[in-house]
Amino acid sequence: MPSPGVLADDIEPWLREDAKDMIVAFRRLPAEGGRVALRLRLHPAAGEVEIAIAEGGRVSVVGATSEVGPGYHTYLAHLLRRLGSAHGITWDPPDVQAGTGDLTGFFETGRRADAEAPLLVWLRDTLQRACDQRALAGQPLELIGSTADRFTFEGAIATPLGPRDDEWLSAAVANPRVAVELWPWFADATDARYLLNRALCLMWTDVRWRPAIEEGEPEVVDEVLRLLRRAFPLEPSLPYPWREWKELLDIAGDRDPMRERVEREAVAAADGPRIGYRRQPVRVAQAGWQLTVPGSFATFRTDEELRASEGDRTITIAASPTGTPSSPMAAETFLDRVAAHLGKEVLNHQDGEVVARAKLAIDPTSAVEMAVLEGYAAVRGSGAAIRITIHDAADWEWALDMWRSFRPV
Repeated sequence: MPSPGVLADDIEPWLREDAKDMIVAFRRLPAEGGRVALRLRLHPAAGEVEIAIAEGGRVSVVGATSEVGPGYHTYLAHLLRRLGSAHGITWDPPDVQAGTGDLTGFFETGRRADAEAPLLVWLRDTLQRACDQRALAGQPLELIGSTADRFTFEGAIATPLGPRDDEWLSAAVANPRVAVELWPWFADATDARYLLNRALCLMWTDVRWRPAIEEGEPEVVDEVLRLLRRAFPLEPSLPYPWREWKELLDIAGDRDPMRERVEREAVAAADGPRIGYRRQPVRVAQAGWQLTVPGSFATFRTDEELRASEGDRTITIAASPTGTPSSPMAAETFLDRVAAHLGKEVLNHQDGEVVARAKLAIDPTSAVEMAVLEGYAAVRGSGAAIRITIHDAADWEWALDMWRSFRPV
């Protein structure tokens, strides 16, 4: 029996080839405890699917499909069947008590209705919960599983295809035909509607509506344009986002065979709010601490820290529990331990239970003039660090505001 690493070496290139038109992101986690994990995203609206290989050749897969739709569910099931056939993997039968297997039954039966019916029940219950929450003057519901970022929006519910208002929510609870509009991948076909919805998901949740200057951003813009170009000839009558399509052509700056048509349609398009959650501030979180940053900021996460940046402004945050569960550390104790080196000219801030200290100064080691805010914040049982770098004196107050607004989720 091959080791987990050897089996992962075989599975990874197979996945990259078989799902090459679907993969949004792919990463391989370091081996740990005799276990190797591959994590991939197969749709812009989907979270990660984890394929874990353990000693003895045991392979397990975990992934959620309900927020993307039945089409995604059936695609993932077919992908795993092909994976099993290609690598001699025999999948265990479902175990309802253990919560394993395809709980819709589709993986075993192959009947589309078996995938669709349970997901429609999930959708109805989720929308009813959102409706009840709104009736009690509750907060809007975010139904976006592809990112941990929280968006600012007007409406009752945020979906991968944009926000919906209370009127739509009431209609969707009453009528499943309205409700399924929430799913970006309802049908099994990868047709024009699928391509357009895939592009719209990226436009709503991933695109920063400014020049593509950060790592990975040009590729996102290019992918959206590619999807739109593929969809249009297949079904020209679909409601294409002409104004935003033109914006992306301007960002890409390339000659495009569709430009003349796009510009003409964009001029004639009705006015109104534009696509893109990241046109508004976004709340990011790391290890139980949160910060609201401009939506135009690019974000990069590891298990240890989060970095948000745009141009010459960069924010890095990290956090962890302090003390022990039975004896959580006091906020002041944490700050005394980690912030003592900031010296006597330290800035102090307190907001409720949050206590914070920071120092803002010119970085003498930088080749260009750069200011660095080094800060710390804590509550009982949890502490966090924040580092902000800026290159413009006009951003000093902005950096201080960011530090002061840093708080637990």
